[in-house]
Amino acid sequence: MKKGTVELISVVKRYGDSEAVKKINLKIDGGSYCCLLGPSGCGKSTTLRMIAGHETATEGDILLNNRNVTDLPPRQRGTALMFQNYALFPHLNSLDNVTFSLKIAGVSAGERKARALDMLKLVNMDQFAEAFPDQLSGGQQQRVALARALINQPEVILLDEPLSALDPFLRTKMRTELKRIQQQLGITFIHVTHSQEEAFALADQVVVMNQGFIEQVDSPQGIFRTPRTAFVAQFIGGHNIIEGDLAPDQKALVVKDRAFPIPDTFSQENLSGISLRCDQISISTAPTATSLPDPLTIDFVEYQGSYVHVRGAFQDGLALSVYQSDHDWLDKPVKEGDAVYVTWCIDALNPLASIAP
Repeated sequence: MKKGTVELISVVKRYGDSEAVKKINLKIDGGSYCCLLGPSGCGKSTTLRMIAGHETATEGDILLNNRNVTDLPPRQRGTALMFQNYALFPHLNSLDNVTFSLKIAGVSAGERKARALDMLKLVNMDQFAEAFPDQLSGGQQQRVALARALINQPEVILLDEPLSALDPFLRTKMRTELKRIQQQLGITFIHVTHSQEEAFALADQVVVMNQGFIEQVDSPQGIFRTPRTAFVAQFIGGHNIIEGDLAPDQKALVVKDRAFPIPDTFSQENLSGISLRCDQISISTAPTATSLPDPLTIDFVEYQGSYVHVRGAFQDGLALSVYQSDHDWLDKPVKEGDAVYVTWCIDALNPLASIAP
């Protein structure tokens, strides 16, 4: 087992009669970058705070390196939580903010200053050691807060939406810095976010949560290419979700009296529909040997730079979104009201389960 491995076993969190986290099981390998991803209120921040010890688990166990830390206070767990608002002391400069916990622990002034300067250098903030929080930008405050979290050499760093307050340019820059620091130190990072772009850019492991449940645990590539449920496909975007009933011969999904052939490799267990990536659908102005026989009438066209979002519906009301490359769209532009024909490879279809496995 790698140092910094975290495991949640049947963990539940209740507030009165409300269950915020519903009997989740999760293993996070030591030295990895894990993102808890989901909409507001899905239980991701509550889960993070239970790992940190700032919330008490109602049921279940939390293990760190196979050591049960469920009932231990935060300072005895080997974790450090970086708060969303950074929570820097306004009356202390950067150096003193970082050394604060060492001072409380009785570490000598010389040692704590040396260690703090090393941490500030790691986050590229050593030149701002004497600056106070109100003299720093949001990104600089975040770096100081991260240095403070790292100063006690925790085995796990916990980050609660650390990039949410930053502008888009700085957010992109800071996520690169977070990944660099995590890889350089080789310690476990667990990061809460509602941004799939952020999760995909940072994580080795993505945990998609919904209403207190874990819907899917996978690599970023696995989450995007093979979402397991309609919720995951919808939340990450870029997928058409087609729900229907399995045909008696189990070779097609029947939707609005329309049969969609499905691959033989599909598992039939809990099959509730299919997802089809918007960028894996082709458009033509005339029917082809492989296109659906009836036309799709376009009702929406939106230019997005690298691609154009084209949306339309068949006569029976079934709607599809297509992402065309800007090159293809500019070569043969389509507009609202046009009738087009669509086709895709059968292997582009992905099965969706009614309940996450």
